[in-house]
Amino acid sequence: MGSIKTIKAACFCFVLVFIVLSVGFPAEAADKENCLMCHRYRFVGRIDENGKRHNYHVDEKSYNGSVHRNVPCRDCHTYITKIPHDPITEEVNCANICHIKPPFSQEKFSHQKIIDIYNGSVHAIKPEDPDEARKAKPYCKYCHLNEKYTRVSEERIAYEETLSRCLNCHQEKGVTQAYMHMTHRLRKKTTRSPQEIVQLCAKCHQDIELMKKLKVSEKALTAVETYNRTLHGKSVALGSQETADCVSCHASSVIHDIYKKDNPESTVYKDNLNQTCHHCHSKANSWFVKIAVHPSTKHEENPFIYIASIGLRFALYGSVFSLVGLMLFETYGRRKDGIKFLLRHGTSWRGKSKRQPK
Repeated sequence: MGSIKTIKAACFCFVLVFIVLSVGFPAEAADKENCLMCHRYRFVGRIDENGKRHNYHVDEKSYNGSVHRNVPCRDCHTYITKIPHDPITEEVNCANICHIKPPFSQEKFSHQKIIDIYNGSVHAIKPEDPDEARKAKPYCKYCHLNEKYTRVSEERIAYEETLSRCLNCHQEKGVTQAYMHMTHRLRKKTTRSPQEIVQLCAKCHQDIELMKKLKVSEKALTAVETYNRTLHGKSVALGSQETADCVSCHASSVIHDIYKKDNPESTVYKDNLNQTCHHCHSKANSWFVKIAVHPSTKHEENPFIYIASIGLRFALYGSVFSLVGLMLFETYGRRKDGIKFLLRHGTSWRGKSKRQPK
């Protein structure tokens, strides 16, 4: 009798497990409007009137792991009112209000505050800008590539210990990524390395023809060249993670507040330089900030550096040519004395000198 009950119980458990596995659990879809039904295909796109092909493929795995994974597509693409939709004619406005609410907030999320700061910066598109300037100036998507959250090593923060306290109340999903993002911001302005920052800024600023179209100053035309010549630039090129990059000097912790140097709000304005340099150089003073960060070697702009650079060139090339001349003179003297120049048996000079010792 007991064995029959055991068999019935086992069958009941098997059927229950089968039903649960068949029905499955409801999953929260990142693509709530099923836009990936079409955009999941790798070669989906179109060819415009100029013959240029546009690819509209969205990788589902990358999308689900991105910072915008919980944002419905039409929170950004608000101009889409039907599916399948018409060809896209409008750009995404990053100042849109999203339908998601950040933790501990009752307001819907928006980038409007950052957009307002950006609109006052030197990079913003102004009404009086010509078409070339409008196309050349970087908008949000030029710098922000929608990268995934990645864990950052925080040397000054006890990561595991502090996070474990948060998980006493909050669910691990979401709070872990938010914690990593916030703690990283406590130490650094950006998630990019100094090398990536310099490379990103140089894409435009080292393009002399583009800079001329934007009518920047003569000094700004060589900003990348002069930066790479400095101790900051050489340290970054050698892999330093602590040396000042472009954003370190030209922006505050807001990042988007990059202004021209004659703007009183600019971090490189003459009255703000001391404070800006203090972020890295604790002993910076009024004399320290007079050091040229983008030194020019032109005589009319900086005669001291111009003369010093000429002197150093003479010293360098003079030393090299003097050593080469001394080597040739020594070689000629030895050959004249009968000593042969051979590259074998561990020495390059063989034979005895014809010169008789006194």
